[in-house]
Amino acid sequence: MSNSSSLKWNGTSLVLDAAWGDNGKGKIVDYLSPHADLVIRWAGGPNAGHTVHNKRGEFKFHLIPSGIFNTKCILADTVVVDLDILIYEIDELLSRGIPVSSKNLLISPDITMILDWHKKRDALTEVARGEKPIGTTRRGIGPAYADRTERIGLQIHHLFEKNFEKRFKKEFDWQTRLTQLMSAGVEKKPYDYDDMLRRLKVARKRLKPMIQEVLPVIWKAHKEGKRILGEGAQGALLDIDLGTAPYVTSSHPTRAGFSAATGVYKINHVYAASRAYTARVGSGPFPTELTDAIGDHLVEVGHEYGTTTGRRRRCGWFDAVATYYGAHIAGATEIAITKLDVLDGLDEVKICVGYIFEGKKYGIGKIPTIKNRFLDHVKPIYKTMNGWSGSTKEARAFKDLPKNAQKYILELQKLLDKKIRFVSVGPKREEMFSM
Repeated sequence: MSNSSSLKWNGTSLVLDAAWGDNGKGKIVDYLSPHADLVIRWAGGPNAGHTVHNKRGEFKFHLIPSGIFNTKCILADTVVVDLDILIYEIDELLSRGIPVSSKNLLISPDITMILDWHKKRDALTEVARGEKPIGTTRRGIGPAYADRTERIGLQIHHLFEKNFEKRFKKEFDWQTRLTQLMSAGVEKKPYDYDDMLRRLKVARKRLKPMIQEVLPVIWKAHKEGKRILGEGAQGALLDIDLGTAPYVTSSHPTRAGFSAATGVYKINHVYAASRAYTARVGSGPFPTELTDAIGDHLVEVGHEYGTTTGRRRRCGWFDAVATYYGAHIAGATEIAITKLDVLDGLDEVKICVGYIFEGKKYGIGKIPTIKNRFLDHVKPIYKTMNGWSGSTKEARAFKDLPKNAQKYILELQKLLDKKIRFVSVGPKREEMFSM
């Protein structure tokens, strides 16, 4: 099947990431969402970056779900939101003729707001880590989730309380003192009370129609058998509990995270996205990283620069060990391989099929952990395959791929022990087919 008209499904499906993020989830959501009744974003915040190419052009999102072009979208409780960024994205869509209103975007009132102090604390903490920073986006994600966990901070529904200004002043004073302590007194007046209050009032007025209780909407759609599509953020290997700690995000970008956010546990399909090679942005162990000419090829041909930060991504050969682990903790049922075209023209391609740790070999599905204490000390074991000289970009079905590209896809399917459902050969919606 090569046509998206065949991609209708029943019940709930998820699109998430099998590795360290940036693997093309937004494109897959854009591909599937014309057949969805509801698209739900449940994890992360503006640290995520989704790029969508469709007939209306190129769009880059950090908060608004990629399904906004096709159906009703929801930002669930467990997302953290910078209202300034959200309004900017809404205005960007409106300026390009894309309607955004309560008809196609609902925002949970229980979302924790990212405010100026979260971004400041994020930056101060990264500086304090010295030579081993985590590599956060410095957009305040971790501190916002920390406040939520500590049962403090401001949520969107607080904007509509009668005593909101009193609550905000109390929070402002407390966060100011905390920042002063974190900066050893260097930050005397880190925040502008009047400016922050003004921006929050503007956001309250702009977003009020979209701020609604979302669980009744989700549960009604689920009960009626509507097609629900969960749009993941980041990647399974960045999960706060099961990922490559300490180089992880602050949420659960997995099937379990979706269920915790929505109360929906019956899920029919979980599509885990992965490039045809492996990449990550920021710090952390990366066994298959390439710092040679092939690594440069992957970066430049694959346009591997972060949507959120603009940072150059680190690229390497496909790591089947890490991807298998990530797909498992994600709860994946099927795989989507993206950016196959980036490998066009290489004489050979390699796949990591095992690790060596302290002299012992570990195969796929056999590693004891993915944590830094293990992954930072392994050496990859590679399987080498012949590359292909022909282009994959015109392929609209598996049979259209060069023979060696077909062999590569089938080998990945065998190693990951999951069906590869989608293959992407370019950034545009039509440059993808199903298998």
